Amino acid sequence: MLDGPLALAPEVVGLVSFVLGAIVGSFLNVVIYRLPAGLSVVWPGSRCPRCEMPIRYWQNVPILSFLFLWGRCAACKVGIPW
Repeated sequence: MLDGPLALAPEVVGLVSFVLGAIVGSFLNVVIYRLPAGLSVVWPGSRCPRCEMPIRYWQNVPILSFLFLWGRCAACKVGIPW
């Protein structure tokens, strides 16, 4: 571990690693789903698989939004898989 001004508590390192891992994992999930289907990774944005309603930015926060929305689309309430 580093000493001095660059020293970080193991809890902080763990939390930052978890958040970055969730963000990268979420993006890779989009890539894995869209590329084999011949879809763009960038456009259009995320949508509900059933009603095609766009998912707003605050509904697209990895893990937190899934838990807040109980794993369901905010518009049609159909379940969205992990």
